[in-house]
Amino acid sequence: MLDRLVHLQETDEKIVAFQREEEQIPRELEERERSVGLLEQERSQIKAALEELEKQIGGLNIELDEVKDHQRRCQARALAVKTQREYQAVQRESDIAKKRRGELEGQIKEFLEEKKVIEENYLEVESRAGGEAQTLEKDRSEADSRLKQIQAEREDLEKTRAVEASLIDPLLLGKYQRVFERYRGKGVVRVSGGVCNGCYMTIPPQLYNQVLAQGGVHQCPNCGRIIYVEQA
Repeated sequence: MLDRLVHLQETDEKIVAFQREEEQIPRELEERERSVGLLEQERSQIKAALEELEKQIGGLNIELDEVKDHQRRCQARALAVKTQREYQAVQRESDIAKKRRGELEGQIKEFLEEKKVIEENYLEVESRAGGEAQTLEKDRSEADSRLKQIQAEREDLEKTRAVEASLIDPLLLGKYQRVFERYRGKGVVRVSGGVCNGCYMTIPPQLYNQVLAQGGVHQCPNCGRIIYVEQA
């Protein structure tokens, strides 16, 4: 009966391993999706910053064109003035326009340099986001195939388990299942040198002798697992 329990446990361990993998695969995909989502969010933010910068550059270029036009008008007026006072007034306007033109050209140059850096960053993030998205699609497909494979194999194991469980005394099976579900792992363990291999606590000598004698089914008084001694 203990041999049957050990075989049943081997089947249960395989089933649990498949169940854990079934749980892990969606979690890993969710993490990848979150990573791709963050990259897409970063790409959108960079694009918005780039568009805003282009808007500012456009506004500065319009103002620069107006200042240049004003400079030309000042030069034309300077040729037509008749008095020194009028000439000085036009010259002041021209100087102010020239100064503003220099400021605008400096700002535009700085913004264009900043734009170049942002564009390079945007292309790098866009490339990463595209690559991650393609990988994610591939992973989704592989995960779907793996989940179907796991499900099929787990269902076969569950059928095998049903047969194995039917060969075990119901009371003993109940004890085993309670312990196995409690630990979601080993419900039947060996005792080596008087030590339970489930909780690694020493078995009382009297109980150990009973286990050695293989008389009945015994449980570890510390963890409750069913214990046995592997015979040579």
